[in-house]
Amino acid sequence: MWPKYKFLERRKPMKSTAVETVLHMDDFTKYFEATRLGRLYFPNGKAYVHPGGGFFQNSAITDFYINLADLYKLVTGWKVNHTLVPLDDIVAVIAFGSAVRHPGFQEVKRNRLFRGPVTEQVPIQPSDADFLVITGENLMREEVLEPISLHTYDCGTWIEKGGIHLVNRGVSQLLNGVRANDTVSSSALREGVPIFFNGRLDGVVTQAGVTKTTPRKILWDENAKGFLTGRIQ
Repeated sequence: MWPKYKFLERRKPMKSTAVETVLHMDDFTKYFEATRLGRLYFPNGKAYVHPGGGFFQNSAITDFYINLADLYKLVTGWKVNHTLVPLDDIVAVIAFGSAVRHPGFQEVKRNRLFRGPVTEQVPIQPSDADFLVITGENLMREEVLEPISLHTYDCGTWIEKGGIHLVNRGVSQLLNGVRANDTVSSSALREGVPIFFNGRLDGVVTQAGVTKTTPRKILWDENAKGFLTGRIQ
């Protein structure tokens, strides 16, 4: 089973040292309103940054990341089935998929001269990050949602923008999905890392009966400029 996360009420901003803690949607709202949401770094993939504005001027390669402000705006402005996702009904936002998968390698079959077919391990290099948004209520009437279908796509149960891929499941859809082998529900609970959530998540995971299979965790800190920065490791 998942470790029991204790919900922590933050009383003061985090300083200098990264810590493993629980962040609520309210915390992200406060940082967003103060324009102090920074980056969320992932263990798999690389990103190219160009502080100088040019491709070769002051460019650098860093770990793959997404901007937390973009994630916040996408989640809070997202309409599923023509209904705005209610902030007070968000149980959790969980990062899952190739960007957080452990270990960060995949097996690839290749043909080598003189050696023939061989299987090699190559690093996973994702170009986007997957997030499961769990809501208390179902925003679609279906009790089990298919991972990808024209019907759910047209109704907005998943969206991709700026390297961020959001998928929605209500609690009952999530539980039914685990039983029906819905790959999104199963993968997110087994391999995923919660970004922010509330005290209801423990109960949902207990009902799902899912065993967590990854040692990944997230550490939070404020950088030198006071921006909230997370790193999944």
